[in-house]
Amino acid sequence: MLLILLFMSSIKLVAWNVRGIMSSTICLSKLLKDSDCDICVISEHKLKERSLDYLSTIKKRYNCISKADALPRGYNAYHGKGGIAILYKTSLQFSVNELCDINSSRIAGIELKNQSYGSLFIFGAYLPSDDSIENYKSEINTLDTLYSYYSTYGNCIIAGDLNASCLGKDISTSNSSKSKELLKFVSRHHLLYAWGKIHNKGPNYTYITKQTMLDYILCNQSIYRKLRYYEILDEGAISSTSDHLPVVVEFAIDSNPHRVLNSCDKLPAWHKVTGAQINEYQKLLNDLVDMLIDKMRSYSYVDIDAINDEFVDILHTAADIAIPKCEFNPHTKPYWNADVKRAHDNERSKRRCWVLEGRPRGMHFDSYRMYKRAKAEFRHVQQAANE
Repeated sequence: MLLILLFMSSIKLVAWNVRGIMSSTICLSKLLKDSDCDICVISEHKLKERSLDYLSTIKKRYNCISKADALPRGYNAYHGKGGIAILYKTSLQFSVNELCDINSSRIAGIELKNQSYGSLFIFGAYLPSDDSIENYKSEINTLDTLYSYYSTYGNCIIAGDLNASCLGKDISTSNSSKSKELLKFVSRHHLLYAWGKIHNKGPNYTYITKQTMLDYILCNQSIYRKLRYYEILDEGAISSTSDHLPVVVEFAIDSNPHRVLNSCDKLPAWHKVTGAQINEYQKLLNDLVDMLIDKMRSYSYVDIDAINDEFVDILHTAADIAIPKCEFNPHTKPYWNADVKRAHDNERSKRRCWVLEGRPRGMHFDSYRMYKRAKAEFRHVQQAANE
């Protein structure tokens, strides 16, 4: 008789102040790949509102919700200021919804929900870096209201650059007034942080220049009890253009958080598949699965997670051998906002009309003239999006 051992799966969360995503894209892409994190909170991406869609092109298989800081009148710089974003894997076996009732451009939130786990709320925050204590209090009050409300419906995690320190060692190198406000908030909700109750791996700072702890992943006792590790990546651990260090945590959950079939980087090119390739795939699959079943029968017990991983590897191995692939190119559409999409759809529509009329050439043909205008508009909108 087989004894099946069930082990809890986990969620991995990263928080990082990238100090401008346009200079940190390659670094972030590699961090997402190397850490294989499920959720990544990005602080200070410095994108303007019109360019936020860029964040969704950085790494395949991640969706993104993001906010841009409001800019003062007369601001003419190419990049924006501040900004907060949350990237999450599309393979997460949760319904993921943006929390749209957050009245702040510095705080974003998502709810992860499924039947077996319930709700988990993750808030990304980039709190004010200026010296105004009133601005800071205003954002802390917003966080306080959000935490008080949503913590009644599920566990809450707050991650990001909070621009203040909870550590006594940082009194002389951080804004003490803001740090007091942050500590009051943390104490009020019994939140735990690195180098407090949480014993983490890595340095006791995240802001390299002053060696102060500004970036946090705050959690309650419930999440703390399920922590597998909490790490601040050392300087030099990753290629980085930022002066902040990433924070990485992993905590256990009671169910597998991923849809396995969405976890591969290359997708089958079904339009290229032949009948012979399908037959080869089926034969490979049958042979490999038979070997796995024989292996399972030889065990006195089965680690269901390990068997699941082996089965997934079998599916991928057979597909890699027999089925042609198509790859995602993150550089083909560096900016693809709503305006670009509308212009592209219009251009394709006008082109179809022109093709249906036999592809006549000359501006005296309406279909040709309208197609050329739509094409020029599409090019113009793309150029504007890339500025």
